[in-house]
Amino acid sequence: MQYSQPNFLTALEDGSFTFAYGISPWLFAVLVILITVGVWLTYRKTTRQLSPAWKTFFIGIRSGVLVLILFCLLRPVVTTLQVSPQETYLGVLIDDSQSMAIADLAGGQTRQEAIEELLYENGLLDNLSESFQIRSFRFDNQTQRIVGVEDLSEAGTASSIDQALSYVGDQLNGLPLGGVVLVSDGADNSDGDPLATAQEFGAKQIPVFTIGVGQEEIPQDIGIVDVSSAKTVLEGSVFNVQVAVNHQGYEGQEVELSIMDGETRVASDVVTLGPAGVTRRYELEITPERPELIVYDLNVELQSDEIIDRNNSYSFLVDNTEKEALDILYLEGHPRNEYKFIRRAVEGDSSLRLATYLQTGPEKYYRQGIESATELSGGFPEDREALFEYEALILGDIEFGFFNAEQLQMIEDFVAERGGGFLMSGMVDEEFIGTPIADILPVTLVEEGFLPSHLRGGIRRGDHPTGELFYPRLTRNGEFSPLLRLSADDAENQALWRQLPELQGTYVTGRIKPGAEVLIEHPLLQYQNQALPLLASQRYGSGRSMSLTTASTWRWQMMLPAADESHETLWRQLLRWLAVSAPERITIEFDREFYNVGDEVNVRATVLNNQYEADNDATLWMQTSNPLEEFIDAPMEWDIEEDGVYRASFIADEEGVYSLLVDVASAAGEANDSSAEKRAAFVVTPSLREYTNAELDSGLLARIAQLSGGSYFNVADADALANAIEFTPNAYSREVQIDLWDRPWLLALLVLLLCVDWISRRMKGLS
Repeated sequence: MQYSQPNFLTALEDGSFTFAYGISPWLFAVLVILITVGVWLTYRKTTRQLSPAWKTFFIGIRSGVLVLILFCLLRPVVTTLQVSPQETYLGVLIDDSQSMAIADLAGGQTRQEAIEELLYENGLLDNLSESFQIRSFRFDNQTQRIVGVEDLSEAGTASSIDQALSYVGDQLNGLPLGGVVLVSDGADNSDGDPLATAQEFGAKQIPVFTIGVGQEEIPQDIGIVDVSSAKTVLEGSVFNVQVAVNHQGYEGQEVELSIMDGETRVASDVVTLGPAGVTRRYELEITPERPELIVYDLNVELQSDEIIDRNNSYSFLVDNTEKEALDILYLEGHPRNEYKFIRRAVEGDSSLRLATYLQTGPEKYYRQGIESATELSGGFPEDREALFEYEALILGDIEFGFFNAEQLQMIEDFVAERGGGFLMSGMVDEEFIGTPIADILPVTLVEEGFLPSHLRGGIRRGDHPTGELFYPRLTRNGEFSPLLRLSADDAENQALWRQLPELQGTYVTGRIKPGAEVLIEHPLLQYQNQALPLLASQRYGSGRSMSLTTASTWRWQMMLPAADESHETLWRQLLRWLAVSAPERITIEFDREFYNVGDEVNVRATVLNNQYEADNDATLWMQTSNPLEEFIDAPMEWDIEEDGVYRASFIADEEGVYSLLVDVASAAGEANDSSAEKRAAFVVTPSLREYTNAELDSGLLARIAQLSGGSYFNVADADALANAIEFTPNAYSREVQIDLWDRPWLLALLVLLLCVDWISRRMKGLS
């Protein structure tokens, strides 16, 4: 309910009207009747003959004069609640965030300019100061006391109404706070709940009066809502950048999306905008060109009539620095072309290390890619700790008898618990049915005897349907999977796949498991009305698994010119995908996708021991390097509520790239150099938060006012604010009586009635 100074009519309506001399309104009504009767008696005989209509007119005029005089003599008053002048404080909160710089008002006026005009130039604060002691504050995600308009800057990167209200409540606690004036566009983007705080103010009888600034719908704007991409990539990798775009007023418009590396355009695409107000996601593909931290700028083409231009650009960071190679263990059952060409595919790729154990004959094995003389010297790793040093495991045509039951269980633990990647390539020994290997695979294993006759034979048996040449077929998922990308352009990628030579032979498995994904399938052969999967993948526990049911991808190299690197590209991407998701002993996470100057950065480090179990007994130090290359060392504290988790925080006070180094010393002192430290980086950029959903949220502001007992105003009707505050009940209101007898309109009415009475009597010749 919006309060204002009561008048005669409103006082009659709410029952607050009375007479100061104790006469009740009912007694006054009786007196009015008596006066009217008395006047009627005096007009029974007149010096001149009058018609009944004129008699009634004169009775009414004379009665009105006498009643009006009696009304004033009895001193009519209105009883109401009113603040005590200059005894009560009023907090004034002014939104000073970046959204207040939006020029969406008439004549291109910004929201901040409208506030300055209302509060300072038009004298609203001066009017309020006649009845209150004013305390003014500016707020964005923080709140500060201000003296005048010169303290406003429109630079805040976030808005927190909840924080601002709480701050004023704390700062003016103990003072007779009669109310709070909140001037904002209502575009709150904090995690707090301003409505809950407004209810608390209402319980304390401190009304909040809100003034909304801006348009409730911004007619022309295209804005970036969110950008997501890989934070860390391996050298030469292709990765997707997803950008979420929202707009108003440009449905069907073609705009260009571009990604810039400094002055170099690394990717671009022309997209057609969808329905207004609906966020749509678009994808661009890029490959980092240099091994370092790279800050990319993503731009949406600016239109000439856009109201907001600052939300058309966004900067994001990609870590393409040189990293330790991913360690992959490859067990091969016999010398075959596939083995030789897989090893060739990763030669020269510093991001991958393929440690292979090849069976060359009965009890004869050959090691390649090892880092020390002892690596794989005893064959398959004997314990979990040794196996868990790898990020991925490949089995190629290896027989069931190579493993014992404990080793098979270790493989399952490697995938499910350690989070490693697993690939079974080529034939699968039927003896693996019913073992942990069968559980890990994304396809079911079926004994050959249960297969239809035309699917029996496997990939080694010559002229048979399962051993014939065929062109592999990409599924819908495979066409858009980054694992199978030969080109960033969709059409070119499909053309390159059509140029690949035929493969030969496939091993027949059962149906795909629920939740698994088929990327490549056989173009002709089916099992139970489902195309035979050639390449399939799935999540298993904390890790990933993949099956490749052909042993002829080497043909993609042998049957193409030597300079063609399709085979190398595909295998490198598959192996990276398998290995890169395996968790490291130390992982670093941030609480946000992006930060702005002044934001608090909360860092979370998870530490695992050599069994990849949470380590609660480590000592962690975090070294932070800011864009000015200033170094700060600080300890990280163990989070007692989460095993293996350590936390630290600091304020990002510079725009640019921050680098972190987390150094770990375990309680046992067993950490090696590769597992004792971890580096990470993030970029502090201009904010998009203030330009996302930046229209006036009058609904939120009205609810804040309602819940606290205040009123909501638009800028246009804010002149009524001072009157509303003065007569809105609060904790420090007092009951007062406002006289009505001295109102100018009463005197004017009395003079008017006397004049009419005199003129009328003269016209009729009455004395």
